[in-house]
Amino acid sequence: MKPTILPVLFAAAAATSMLQAQTAHFQPGQLAVLRAGDGQVPQQLKQAPIFIDQFDPKNFNGAPSYTVPIPTNGANAFFFNGHAATEGVLARSADHRLLVFAGYGGVNLLAKPGTPSLLDLQRGFCTVDASGTIHTLLYKPESDEEKINPRGGTSDSGTNFWGCGNAGATLYFSPASKTPVEFASVQNTRAMKIINHALYATLNGPDGIAMDSPAGIYQFADAAGAPLPLPQQADAKIQLVMPAADAYVKISGFDLNPDKTIAYTADTSLGIQKYVKSGTSWKLAYNFAIPQIIPAAENHAAGCFGLAVDFSGPAPVIYATTTEGYNGTVNSNRVVRIVDTNATAVVSTVAQAPGANLAFRGIEFTPETGH
Repeated sequence: MKPTILPVLFAAAAATSMLQAQTAHFQPGQLAVLRAGDGQVPQQLKQAPIFIDQFDPKNFNGAPSYTVPIPTNGANAFFFNGHAATEGVLARSADHRLLVFAGYGGVNLLAKPGTPSLLDLQRGFCTVDASGTIHTLLYKPESDEEKINPRGGTSDSGTNFWGCGNAGATLYFSPASKTPVEFASVQNTRAMKIINHALYATLNGPDGIAMDSPAGIYQFADAAGAPLPLPQQADAKIQLVMPAADAYVKISGFDLNPDKTIAYTADTSLGIQKYVKSGTSWKLAYNFAIPQIIPAAENHAAGCFGLAVDFSGPAPVIYATTTEGYNGTVNSNRVVRIVDTNATAVVSTVAQAPGANLAFRGIEFTPETGH
């Protein structure tokens, strides 16, 4: 079965938004969603045009109100593998001025066909500010012999960067030095955020097994175990903050409230989990299963990937990207919203990617003009 909504509908909306890009900009308090695909280039090629779409979290009309196309050709070419299950994590810098994601650069899109993580390509970070201005920062991986997936990244204020990924892609990077500092003992991470000026990351089940650690949310420490809020040295290691429950270890995106007493994780197969801290222990409160729109026999997965939570109101409001899709990969998926009043809270659809050549990946709140 094919998706029931034609890609041309979204493409038309995106084209309208891009025409506005010369004078428009991100609006505060909106959602920013990292999108792989323009509706035309097949995701199976593993390299597709990418965009950041703005959605109004309270207006469920499905069309982006503003779109920033990321250059995938020319001097600042940058892209990620939209077909990969782990790439395309989006974060916001600690000062809230920049959106940050990781990927590949230095060559035009499809100039080197194949799986990007296996190619001799530079890795790096792309930032986008509130005006839609784009900057790319590239580095050469230390090893050309491993499959290095840059999954995501974050920054303090554009001065220092941290990346998550596998095989040496969990690292610190300073544009001034242009040489990444890989965290030698941290082999795999799924997503990263800076919360209250401290860096956090997730490990999923296989990551934890490989590192003799449980799946969950982690912070960083030095070799002696002293906290490293924003690590920069190669001997930085991880310390468990919140373990994931055994049933929900396929986690990627996450968020924590400022007091570090409520946590949410996105399991790529099973939905969104809420954890609550009581004393020194974390307990699973409940899981939000995501109602599906694709028949089970044809559906890739029934969970979530990207996650961002608004903790400012009386009830946390959760936003996430789903992992639905046809033909064994994520596509035709959605941005969903949950007002967390209780375990039976309704899952609403903010937007849907209308076609098998489009996929929503990371999600964050829009960048601000100053902080």
